[in-house]
Amino acid sequence: MRGSVTALAAAALLVPLLGAAPSDAGGSGNGLQSAFAAAAAEYDVPQSVLLGVSYLQSRWDTHAGAPSVTGGYGPMHLTDARTALAGAAPHHSDGSEDPRGDSAR
Repeated sequence: MRGSVTALAAAALLVPLLGAAPSDAGGSGNGLQSAFAAAAAEYDVPQSVLLGVSYLQSRWDTHAGAPSVTGGYGPMHLTDARTALAGAAPHHSDGSEDPRGDSAR
């Protein structure tokens, strides 16, 4: 009896997920995938590494062509160096920030 109640509860929770649309993890689909494949071949870098770095940089959110809040563009979150350096204080300039980016230490 207890097993059937658990199975029924699990089914009730999972049924709404069946109609959910799959996420577009690769951004613009085949075009982006083929661009990463071409870059991997041209620069002799594993495609999985390029995809991993791009996901960590942008979560594959292109912001509809606009820059992100930190000024990055596209899946690799590229920035314009002149814009980034103009008017920006040097990173870690106050001396209290951990240069590794790890505030837990």
